[in-house]
Amino acid sequence: MSEGPEVKIAADKISVALSNGITIENIIHNKISNEFKNKIIGSSVEYVRTFGKNIVIRFSSTVYLRNHMMMWGKWRIYDRENYENGSARPPPRSHRTFFYKQPKKELKNHDQTEKNEIIDVRKDSRARLTIVTADKVLVQFNGPIIEFSFVDPSTKPPISLLGPDGLKNDYDKDQVLSNLVAKSNRDKSLVISKALLDQQIVSGIGNKYKSEILFLNQIFPFISVTSLSQHDLEQLVLNIPKILNIGYINNGRTRLPSSSHEKITWDTTHWVFRRTGKQCWKCGSKILSEKKTTSRSTFWCPSCQFIRE
Repeated sequence: MSEGPEVKIAADKISVALSNGITIENIIHNKISNEFKNKIIGSSVEYVRTFGKNIVIRFSSTVYLRNHMMMWGKWRIYDRENYENGSARPPPRSHRTFFYKQPKKELKNHDQTEKNEIIDVRKDSRARLTIVTADKVLVQFNGPIIEFSFVDPSTKPPISLLGPDGLKNDYDKDQVLSNLVAKSNRDKSLVISKALLDQQIVSGIGNKYKSEILFLNQIFPFISVTSLSQHDLEQLVLNIPKILNIGYINNGRTRLPSSSHEKITWDTTHWVFRRTGKQCWKCGSKILSEKKTTSRSTFWCPSCQFIRE
């Protein structure tokens, strides 16, 4: 899941792998032009930055790469030796992804498991982009948006249209509040759970952090923005970067274990997200979920997140 904190974590890893003037020896992408490819090969990376859910890489040859992973994209970094000898493993496939098929007689081939799943990253059709250095190979899987340009992507749409980024040091809470009010004035029925997903209001929040932010602010997810008090809105926009940074610092976890003996699982590391029917960590009520109001699943506690009169 590629939301702001997870995207920034990935960008940090990319930056470490490509920093300090490391030369790009090859770049593989089925739609890259020879002009961009020839300029990137032999260059180095000047910076890797995030803008909401976007990663922007600037090469020393003045080429920019913008990547948006949507819901399915992943980056993996491999030692080049392991990549070239076939021992580098791709990320697990989700149940939504079709396995690469081969005849049954070839199932025992070292490139596959008995379940017909690729285990040699070089043979994985999900690989969209490959960046090769002397020691490392970086592979981007499934990310549908990979764009090369000579113009800084942050200066033009869609990035230039983004609202303040909750993970940036210059996060402007007043601007987020203004954006919320302006959008809700144009659409009186705009509910807060939908507003938080609007990247032009505030960038970097996806379905997980939407639910977690609203829970931690004790806000009913389907209340209209216009029905929230000024105090509630001010506290919400103030807390957004705090909660996003918890996820960033803790590798996507929004709830920290209550003790050293608590088992770390998906259930224990989130407050409400994907915890339908389970007990609220604060009050014990059963967590609810629905995906009709905003077309995206929303998770909340009916006791902690009530409509305040």
